[in-house]
Parts: sequence; C-alpha cells; structure tokens
Amino acid sequence: MKCNVVKDLLPLYVDGICSEDTIEIVEEHVRDCDKCKAHLMMMQTDYVETIPEEVRDAVKPFKKINKKRRIQVVVAIVLTFLLTVIGAIVLHDTGALNHIFFPMVSAHVAVDSEDNKEQWKSLYFEDQKSLKYDSVFWRKEITNAAGSADEILLRVKDKEGNIVIDEFKIVPGTSVKLETLNNKEEYYFEYKTKIDGRFLINAT
Repeated sequence: MKCNVVKDLLPLYVDGICSEDTIEIVEEHVRDCDKCKAHLMMMQTDYVETIPEEVRDAVKPFKKINKKRRIQVVVAIVLTFLLTVIGAIVLHDTGALNHIFFPMVSAHVAVDSEDNKEQWKSLYFEDQKSLKYDSVFWRKEITNAAGSADEILLRVKDKEGNIVIDEFKIVPGTSVKLETLNNKEEYYFEYKTKIDGRFLINAT
C-alpha cells in the first residue's frame, strides 16, 4: 500500500469511522513504515489535544453503536436470505401449499374417427365434471397445451346449464383468459373438435 493512500485514510482511522478492513490495512502499513507511523502519532496527538474531554467521552458510545449496527445489518441479511430460501423450498416442494398458491387442473381428451365431431362433449378436469374457482389464486386461464393434436373449441356453462361464455377457439400452445367467471361458482366446460387425436387442456 502506498504511503499517499494510507495518509488519505489516516483521518478516517483517527476519527474511528472507517471499516475493520481499513483499520487492518492502516495498522499493518504503519508497523513497517516509520514515516507514516510518525505522521499518525502526530495526528493522534493533535486530535486528542484539540477535542475537549467531554466530547471524546460522548463519542465513545457511538463507536460501539456503529460496530453493533454493522453486526445487526449482517445478521438481518443472513436471516432474510435463509427465510427466502426456506420459503421457496416449502412453496415448490409441498404439494398442499403448491395447490393453494398455484392451482392447476388438467383435462385429457382423446378424439377418434367414431366420435360425433358436431356434438359438444363434457370436459372433465381431474375426473370432475365441473370446475370451481374456490381460491383467489386461480388465474382463470385455459391453455391448450403444446403438443395437442390441433385447435379445439370450448364453451362454458353455469350449473343451470346456461351458456356463460360462448364457443371460443384455442390453438396448441396458447391460452385464453376467462375473467368474467366468478369465484366460488361451479362451471361446466364443453369441447368440440374436428380433428382426431389427443388434447391436453390445463385450467389455472
């Protein structure tokens, strides 16, 4: 470390407001450099002589507070990091929490040449004939998963059989928002397609 750099640090060192690393650098340098050591001793003598004793006594507690504050900040950062990591693990690895905060159900559809492609058929999500948005975390979004055979037509009915969303088309790899549907109400989805093959429909 050059003497000019150390001399720039000496005022901070004398005032006691530099970091632990800076203190270590200065003390290591003055052990081997008589010139900087003499300069430091002169500054410390001037500092002690020019500052009244009551001021020096008043400053001592603040030095301890600064050190304590640094420790508190480090501890807070470490705890925040640990809580974030633990929270992420719990959310992604716990099935129950994952279902609450990231709800999703799927419907598998198989269409062959013997099916009547002009008729609407019920769409079953996880073997359930109806879908109920029973959580505020539902995105109310329907996705035709990539890899599905082709586009598919869907429509939505309420429990009385009234059509609440008329037919809409979803091509593979795209989604449609169903924001008009209400929370805590049951809805019945129906599908129709002209193409033979398998389809995967996700509700989130």
